[in-house]
Amino acid sequence: APQEAEVDFSEVFSAEKIAYNTRSVNYCRVFVAIISGAAAGILGLTGLVGFLAFFLCTCALSAGLYLVTGREPRPYFKAGGDIWTEGVKDGMMSYILFWTLFYDIVHIY
Repeated sequence: APQEAEVDFSEVFSAEKIAYNTRSVNYCRVFVAIISGAAAGILGLTGLVGFLAFFLCTCALSAGLYLVTGREPRPYFKAGGDIWTEGVKDGMMSYILFWTLFYDIVHIY
């Protein structure tokens, strides 16, 4: 009887699961951006300090997700760096929208 070859499953990924994880990170990033944008607007942050608040919140979310994945995000995403960069642009748009909205509501009207 021929011997079965050893198969290494460490590099086998499910595209469906990776797409689901990517969507989940995008949803989390947009949610955190909305909450932090509203907080920045209410606190009256302006200019570069407001953008710094966005990047701090985004980095905190990414660090939390990085720790949740056991410091090895590669099996859950296409690239390990996706946990840090995926959805940042969309999150920034939501952040700016809610930042300016809440700033106007609290400090201008």
